[in-house]
Amino acid sequence: MLKILVFSKIALENGRGGEIFFIELAAGLQDYYKVTLIDTNILLNKKFLWKEEIEKRLRGVKRNSQLKFAQLNILNKKFNFPYPRTVIKLMKKVRENDIIYTSAGNFKINLILLFTKILNPRNKLIIGYHKPLHSEKKISIYNLTYRISILFFSLIKKNVYHHTISLHTKKYLENFFEKKKVVFLIEGLELDKFDDNDKEKRRSDVLKFVYMGFLDDMHKGVGVLLKAIEEFLNQNKDLKLFFEIIGVGPLRPEVERLEKKFPNFISSLGYLTQEELAEAIKKNDIFLFSSRKEPFGRVIIEALASKLIIICTKTVGSIEILKGKNFAFFLQNLNKEEFKEKFKELYKLWLENPRKVKELQNLAKEYAMQKYSISKEIEMFRNFINIIA
Repeated sequence: MLKILVFSKIALENGRGGEIFFIELAAGLQDYYKVTLIDTNILLNKKFLWKEEIEKRLRGVKRNSQLKFAQLNILNKKFNFPYPRTVIKLMKKVRENDIIYTSAGNFKINLILLFTKILNPRNKLIIGYHKPLHSEKKISIYNLTYRISILFFSLIKKNVYHHTISLHTKKYLENFFEKKKVVFLIEGLELDKFDDNDKEKRRSDVLKFVYMGFLDDMHKGVGVLLKAIEEFLNQNKDLKLFFEIIGVGPLRPEVERLEKKFPNFISSLGYLTQEELAEAIKKNDIFLFSSRKEPFGRVIIEALASKLIIICTKTVGSIEILKGKNFAFFLQNLNKEEFKEKFKELYKLWLENPRKVKELQNLAKEYAMQKYSISKEIEMFRNFINIIA
């Protein structure tokens, strides 16, 4: 049986969309191949996904002990260095498997993988690109490491493949790699937990908006969103609407400040587990997507599967998922005035034509279930793996 190593370069306990992707991919492929999952001890902040929840999601997939990295904090920057034993263990795991799937980040690990790949030319290496390829900063270590990684991967052509979750990213990478070596495969989600929406949990007397995700402005644009909400509520205190903010991050204190200022209009829910999130989001009507850059947009799919209409910025991911869909309302630019206009537009629609709002919500769910299920993703991965094996 074909042996596949799924390798997450940071700890699964980080619990973000990327880590959940690795867990779901390993669990989905185990029905067809011998799958091993390995990650590192690198934590970006604190744990948001606990060992018990990870094991439950893995459904019996073998999870190896974490690769150990020394972690240093210098001037509020985190630096990670593999121990010698870690390098040896990773090289051994690569040799033991036929196909290795990992992500493009972490230049130090990329060097180890490429060196091991040279020693084991028959192994297939699949590199996944899950993050934006560019930062908006003019001088950016993030941009530099990505460019160097792409350069190094381009030096080794045999049995190295590149997986993107964005057609835009695929087109960009084809400038550096053979077209047949760059493949677009969707990122599917386990949508079963969103599938009981027929048990209507929404209130009919209030229109509910929700944001879920990391609470920062640099990447997620949450600072702009919060300013828009505050100004809108200052100007419209007699409307039947409510805002829920789900997530953690540096702007959490600002969310809590607004919650105290507008206790009848805003609620801060903090971090929720996947099960809690699925239950919470179903009680809302409209999802607020404010990201500045996003190659996919996992939360958009979760919102669609929960019957939510989307107000969103124009990112690579949101455009590819939502272009031409009448349940998506795009901002031309990320600014508070456009957010406020969309609040008014959808509130008016809800008041004057509630049946239309429900129709759009049902279309959103139907679209997500048909196109972005985990079964669809695993089917595409199986076809790809069987071609290259």
